[in-house]
Parts: sequence; structure tokens; C-alpha cells
Amino acid sequence: MTQMDEAQALVTSIGEFTLDALGRDRLNGLWVSLDPRTARGDVVVALADNSDAEQKAVLLELFDVEAVYMDEVVLTFRFVDGPDAIESDARQTTPIYAYA
Repeated sequence: MTQMDEAQALVTSIGEFTLDALGRDRLNGLWVSLDPRTARGDVVVALADNSDAEQKAVLLELFDVEAVYMDEVVLTFRFVDGPDAIESDARQTTPIYAYA
């Protein structure tokens, strides 16, 4: 078994908690990245229903996720049309958590 470093454990925790909070059936993809130097995390969400109403409902739940991790990391949330819409530079950020 490979041991996770602290940053990878944090980003995995954020990703799994977010996935549980939102529900797999509402998502086409979820991407969480973290810059451990700045304690800044990006959460990119691809919703199955990407309507304004669904984004607003999900955003309220994401604020609850943010509250859980506010002492450890500053989170930024973005909605995209699908998992392929994540920029290639974001894919190079490590550590990461991905669900698609």
C-alpha cells in the first residue's frame, strides 16, 4: 500500500466529501486540485443537469463543503459543461482527485 502525503490526503478527503455531499447521480465529473504552497484548492464540477437552478442548488451544498475545510484550504468552485472542459494546465496541478 502506498502512503499518501498530507496534501494528497487532504485533496482526496475534499473530493470524496464533495462527491458524497452532491451525490454521484448529479455529476458527470468532479475535479479537485490543490496547491499545497498556497493552500488554495480548485473544485471543478460537471453537472448532469447544468441548468442555472441546479448550479444554484449545488452551490449552496458546496458552501457546506467549504465550511468543513475552511481552516485548512481556500476553495474555489467552478461549473463546466463536462469533464473534457477542464483546462490542460489544471490537469497538471498535483495533488488531484478526479471522478468522472
